[in-house]
Amino acid sequence: MHGGSDGSTSTGPVAPVCGDGVVEGDETCDDGNATPNDGCQECAKDSIVFITSESYQGYALDGLYGADQRCRSLAAKANLQRPLTFRAWLSTPSMAAADRLLHSRGRYMLTNGLVVAKDWDELTSGTLQNPIVVDESSQTKEDYVWTGSLPDGQPALGSFFGGEGRSLETDGKWSFVDQAGCDLESSLYCIEQ
Repeated sequence: MHGGSDGSTSTGPVAPVCGDGVVEGDETCDDGNATPNDGCQECAKDSIVFITSESYQGYALDGLYGADQRCRSLAAKANLQRPLTFRAWLSTPSMAAADRLLHSRGRYMLTNGLVVAKDWDELTSGTLQNPIVVDESSQTKEDYVWTGSLPDGQPALGSFFGGEGRSLETDGKWSFVDQAGCDLESSLYCIEQ
């Protein structure tokens, strides 16, 4: 007999198993059940989305880093979990929101529990389930929003202007309605990563 043969074969490492209660691989959660609406669907954690309670002049945002810091600061002040993971839904001509944000398989939820989108694909489809009109403290706010982004997360290019969406919209206008002067004040959308 040749040593080491027990009749089993191996083709490499075992892939993560969704539903086994162990977070591994690209899973962001694994609660070991198929219970709907418990914050973990298909081993992907729900992500919080909010419109900022504060408005900012476009030129004073200090770019993507400054916008992300504003999201993180407001999330921390509102005692949201994982405040340091929040990023702004914002593109520049050289950096798309779609390239800087996590493409989650989990739901995108408002701070009041309403579903915005069932996953990244729906978030970027041009149709939302509910408008993003709830801020970090679960207060309603309707405003124009600095995005610089088309609904698919690609840059909405403009010369001396910034792209804006409108928070009350659930079609593609949630992310892009028009270009606006950077001296105007608008909110930001913040998304947990």
